[in-house]
Amino acid sequence: MEGKFTYPQQYQESGKRIGDSTASDILNEFKVRLDSVLESFLSIKTIEAGEISSEAAGLVNEIGRFTRNGGKRVRPLFVYAGYLSSGGLAQEAILVASLSVEMLHTFALIHDDIIDNSDLRRGQPTTHKMFESTHQIKKFKGNPTEFGLSAAILAGDIAVSFANEILNESPFPNERIRRAKYYFNKMKQEVEIGEYLDVVNGYKQEVNEDEVLKVLEYKTAKYTVERPLHIGAALAGADPDIYKVFTAYGLPFGQAFQIQDDILGTFGETKKIGKPNDSDIKEGKKTILVVKAMERADLEQKAFLAKNLGNKFATDQEIGQVRDIIKRTGALSYAMSLSQHLLNQAKQVVYESKVHQDGKEYLLAAVDYLQARLS
Repeated sequence: MEGKFTYPQQYQESGKRIGDSTASDILNEFKVRLDSVLESFLSIKTIEAGEISSEAAGLVNEIGRFTRNGGKRVRPLFVYAGYLSSGGLAQEAILVASLSVEMLHTFALIHDDIIDNSDLRRGQPTTHKMFESTHQIKKFKGNPTEFGLSAAILAGDIAVSFANEILNESPFPNERIRRAKYYFNKMKQEVEIGEYLDVVNGYKQEVNEDEVLKVLEYKTAKYTVERPLHIGAALAGADPDIYKVFTAYGLPFGQAFQIQDDILGTFGETKKIGKPNDSDIKEGKKTILVVKAMERADLEQKAFLAKNLGNKFATDQEIGQVRDIIKRTGALSYAMSLSQHLLNQAKQVVYESKVHQDGKEYLLAAVDYLQARLS
């Protein structure tokens, strides 16, 4: 028997205000609510897969494990905020629809980990590594690495099919869903373009700041903030002007978000960031930190960076020296200042806009959260 996920049909305004809560409280409260919807959806999908075979159920279970493993649910939050900011009243319905972008994110991360050959995501094994372990535990024949990669690619593909299903079946008028799907498809295409540009940068000898910011725009800003806001606006039947506000807010916010992630990826604590804090250096990732450090370094420093960025066998001492050069060239200070400038720009857009108050508070809370993140 085919399972059916029941989509809530409440189309009323809750009247809930968030002005007295901290930014962290707001994000956590939203995550708890969305995770409840996520569990309902995954339970149905696991039952459906189990009716095919236990192996199929295992594939869906891995999608569930990966999606449950941390994550702040930032993209669904912006769908929700975009909807409320546009005057939408069906808060339970938009909560369900927002799950679509989280499942899209699961797809993107699973494939991103394959591209980056990453062993860990949020402190836990990546999907291709989990399937590699499955191969060994079940004593399958053949190459466990190849099996892990093949299974992970398929898991990502199923996750994006779940994302499409959730949005297609969300309880909104067909015309609004059609409009939302336009932005949803843009979101998918743009993140793939951003990922490709990031891969290309990794193979270039030199990358400038504009090239890095272009990657941040497409891989993070549009994908994480702008398009989710647009999806929420579309489902609310928003006026055309609101889309411009969300673009003006979303692009600088998203770039600041990724700049901070890159700072934490090099200077953060491994336990907090969920991956080794030397992995970006060993991979030779072309972050704003690296680009500005290379731009400002003297000849000796440039030679040292060129030797150790992308060196998978760099020692802890060499990694420490790379960090020190990033600091001494002023690249770290530059990145932190740029992040704050972009966040102030995003906040000013909200202050000057006429978006609805409930949604405005979510948008401002997101900025407040990032502004306190590196302090």
